[in-house]
Amino acid sequence: MDSYKLQLFLHVAVVIVALGATFANPFLQGWGERHGVGATRMAMQFSSHMEKVLVIPGAILILLFGTGLIFEDATGYKDDFPMWLGIAIAWFLVAFVAGAFVQRSNVNRAIAALDGVPDNGDFPAEYMKASRRMQAVGGFLGFSVIAITFLMVWKPGE
Repeated sequence: MDSYKLQLFLHVAVVIVALGATFANPFLQGWGERHGVGATRMAMQFSSHMEKVLVIPGAILILLFGTGLIFEDATGYKDDFPMWLGIAIAWFLVAFVAGAFVQRSNVNRAIAALDGVPDNGDFPAEYMKASRRMQAVGGFLGFSVIAITFLMVWKPGE
């Protein structure tokens, strides 16, 4: 296997593993909320942990392998950089910042809002605000993964 194919495989594999896992978060959040504060607390803690050990490191690897692909002779992108790739990279960076900082902050607020609430208690207003923000940002992040994948596969203009 040549270096281009290896980098391409690693790039795609990390996208599937690291970012694919995030598509479960809205379902996990919804399941938790239907089953009460205790289940939701566990769901938020799991989401936070997954972000730290899988999603953020995976996103960094995606960027590194993707950058490596740009400089591979097989792509020709180091000499003729396509607009679709520039858009995809910029969008990825915006999504990374939104996930690593905005969404992480939302999840931390949700966890803090549930701290000390009995497992069978009512959801505090602070949690409900954080929940709505998580849904909005999560929707943007999920759409971003799909749209960036579209750009990478379709390569408009080529």
